Amino acid sequence: MAEAIRSSLPRVLSLRLAFVLIYLGLMMFSLLPLETLPRLLAGPDLMLALTLVWAIRRPELVPGWMLAALFLLADLLLMRPPGLMAAIALLGVQRLKRYSRLMRDRTFVAEWLAAGITCAAILIGYRLALITFFLDRPQIAVTLSQLIATVAVYPFVSVFSNLFFGLRRAAVGEVDNLGHRI
Repeated sequence: MAEAIRSSLPRVLSLRLAFVLIYLGLMMFSLLPLETLPRLLAGPDLMLALTLVWAIRRPELVPGWMLAALFLLADLLLMRPPGLMAAIALLGVQRLKRYSRLMRDRTFVAEWLAAGITCAAILIGYRLALITFFLDRPQIAVTLSQLIATVAVYPFVSVFSNLFFGLRRAAVGEVDNLGHRI
């Protein structure tokens, strides 16, 4: 029993650390000044896509407190209203994590659709919150292009997570090293 705890805990901690490092790397990459002119179209939100993939496939690897801290840090560094996107994204991801067990026997297209709907809810909720509080918001074309790009990049992030970290959906009835249902 003690050996199972030792073999399971380092894997969980190492994958959580890998998630945090990838997330921070993507955040630092998004801070780089690649263009000086305002853009009419936005690229994908890779941090959100990564979070959605990991939340659906292995929800125990992305606990709420860790996501809240990372999303809040992203709000502060990307100069968004502090905590607004963090709260909305955390609500969406937690909802998705709650339904991750139901996604086990579904196809990848169903997983992709669930992630796309959650991504749309997060971005639309964020835009509505900006409107409600009379804050500056990007053009609707920028928000829609970011949504489309994020949903389109989801399969690539999924393949990346599977190839490099072995992150796949848990099979129905699968248990961890301690015998707990995943």
